[in-house]
Amino acid sequence: MSQTSSPAAPAARRPTTIRVNSSAYFQGQLKNIQGSTTTLPEDEVVVTEDGKTIRITHSEHTYRIPHESSVAVPSAAGLVATLFYTGGKYRDVAGGCHDDKEVVGVGREEYVSDLAIFEFIQTIDALMVPYQKSRAYHRVLDGNSESPKVVEIAFAMPQMLDLSDLRRHEDIWGFERKWGVEVVLQRNDVFRRYKRLAVFDMDSTLIEQEVIDEIARFVGVEDEVSAITARAMNGEIDFAESLRQRVGLLKGAPANVFDELKSVITFTPGARELCKALKVLGYKLAVLSGGFLPLANYIKAELGLDYAYANQLVVNDNETELTGELAGDIVHAERKALLLQQIAEENGVPLPQVVAVGDGANDLKMLHKSGLGIAFNAKPTVQAEAPCRVNSKTLQDVLYILGLSKDEQLQLCREEGSA
Repeated sequence: MSQTSSPAAPAARRPTTIRVNSSAYFQGQLKNIQGSTTTLPEDEVVVTEDGKTIRITHSEHTYRIPHESSVAVPSAAGLVATLFYTGGKYRDVAGGCHDDKEVVGVGREEYVSDLAIFEFIQTIDALMVPYQKSRAYHRVLDGNSESPKVVEIAFAMPQMLDLSDLRRHEDIWGFERKWGVEVVLQRNDVFRRYKRLAVFDMDSTLIEQEVIDEIARFVGVEDEVSAITARAMNGEIDFAESLRQRVGLLKGAPANVFDELKSVITFTPGARELCKALKVLGYKLAVLSGGFLPLANYIKAELGLDYAYANQLVVNDNETELTGELAGDIVHAERKALLLQQIAEENGVPLPQVVAVGDGANDLKMLHKSGLGIAFNAKPTVQAEAPCRVNSKTLQDVLYILGLSKDEQLQLCREEGSA
């Protein structure tokens, strides 16, 4: 018998490192990172480096997913999510603001971490019925690749859910609560980045005050008016009737009260920057307010808006005092939605190219009428019903939702300043 020699043992190979973006998950490399009871295979190890980078070692390959290697979001993905880190607090749809110890597990980073990104992708993947693997892409929007506060993720739309259902899905809310982030979901189509008209509420949106409350302070009926305002903005009473009740309490106020108020009105942080950037991009801008026309016109002039619609208070024959009455059409929820459509048609802008921002119940109809409706620091009941919501210290964050990075925003503001 002839003897055959045993085959030589293969030479040991050094593990190779493959740099990929977050689509590595959908290639089967990011199984069971969070929330699964399934045991990882013996040769698959997940490593977290200071909460910033994840490596998945499987067989001879090691996969790294750092933010700096992420890619631009392709338009082929059906949906895009903008993740905002909320600074350890979030506002849920049931109402109330919760702090870190109520919403966060031990050791969560104070930014949108890789683990949070991967769990979001895993959450979406779990909603795929019938199940399918797809590709997801992410990029950092705020320019901070080490500890980003704003991240954009594009992915495929689960077939059995529409966008409205997905926005309200308990798994999405659970993810927000666990990681201290807010998720803004929208279709990733050509209209997402190419809007042409922006309409805003005025009180508690473009400015920080509720104007009628400031007038009431002059008259000495602040408590009565504030109580009616709160009920109206939460949708508990009809807006038109509540407005008549509040205006009636202002009878006898000096007619020049609006000139006095200009000195106390403060613009919401980021309002000027947002409007400047949108004007450079060629947007038409409008304020549609349930407040009053003299201040709406003042806001229009200060921010360079194109349109201002609001309610008109009646003054007496001597033009010295308010009569406690209104003139003309009341700018309520239905009127706001109608004005939005009217301005869009006048400028040849399809509704998908309109963005609307507001905070009250009387803004909901225009938020739903627009292609992108954003409830900004809104009342809890409004957040529950609005297409999108964001709770932020600055109105400029709307630009992130439109897909503009921090560098792009700075460039737009510089262009406006040099114009």
